[in-house]
Amino acid sequence: MPKVSIIVPVHNAERYLGRSIESIQNQTLEDIQIIIVNDGSTDKSLSICQDYASVDERIRIIDKPNGGVSSARNAGLEIAEGEYIGFVDADDWIAPNMYENLYRDVAHAAADICMCNYAEIIAGRSVPKLLKIEKRLLVGNEILDTLIMNMIWGTNLINGTQPIMGSVCRLVIERGFVEKQKLRFPDEISLMEDLIFCVRALLRAKTVTLNEGVYYYYMIHPGSAVTSYYPNMLEIQRAALDELKQVLINEEVYAIVEERMNVRYLGMLLSCIGNEAHPDNPKREVDKIKAVYELCRDAKLREVLRNLRIDPKTITERVLISALKRKWGLFLYLGYSVHKK
Repeated sequence: MPKVSIIVPVHNAERYLGRSIESIQNQTLEDIQIIIVNDGSTDKSLSICQDYASVDERIRIIDKPNGGVSSARNAGLEIAEGEYIGFVDADDWIAPNMYENLYRDVAHAAADICMCNYAEIIAGRSVPKLLKIEKRLLVGNEILDTLIMNMIWGTNLINGTQPIMGSVCRLVIERGFVEKQKLRFPDEISLMEDLIFCVRALLRAKTVTLNEGVYYYYMIHPGSAVTSYYPNMLEIQRAALDELKQVLINEEVYAIVEERMNVRYLGMLLSCIGNEAHPDNPKREVDKIKAVYELCRDAKLREVLRNLRIDPKTITERVLISALKRKWGLFLYLGYSVHKK
């Protein structure tokens, strides 16, 4: 049995794929299984994977029709044999000692999950994103209070990204725990599927250990999920948020995290406004502005704003909240249009 099975979903990733696979092959922990799931690629991704598999017996390839990243990861989970499971995306890469160190920590602590730090790569520059948590072992309610609350959203509206990014790529998870809890990614969700999986897993975990290392390098480039235009962004985000809410209700913690969920809803509406201002949006400008006004009139947004209890810490937060309350659609559209340039 390998120590770690590493699942890599691949869809039209020929430009970055070699770097990602080689960073996994070069792990100082050699006793690993590398599961590459080709999710209906139409470029040379499959042949690249096959070339690597021909010289590395640790690599297994699943070739399947395109079904999205959730279905690709789920397919990998079905054949994973390792004591623990990790995930790497095809356009990212990892430090050579990532899985040796995470395996050491999670096995030593007999924990369900180990989480590490990561760095965003933006225009060739590495920006570390660090967990600001002193304890290295979290148990019971500490997992909810310290990780899950801040994974849903921070205490403020604007914080760049959420203080704790809900990405499975920064985790190793015991495979027995995954199977016992029947943890899978939601096939029907195309955005925030990572967050939903992470929250469900963390809610069911008894112990989580944290590693201070920055091991995962998360590539942000044109075409990545965080920079792309989505023609149906509101529907996608609502579906994901509804799924997340149901997870929290099922685990009987929604009342505890409701305020964070409301702030996340504000963040979601602002991201939808930013999406309307995206340069790849093919609508006429007048229709983009109309769409922003419609977003400002959203019934759930109005309810959240009426009951908002956060204390804005920055001028930007105060301006955005004020603009949303006053339904200043043109102001918001112009502000995001300038920001996107």
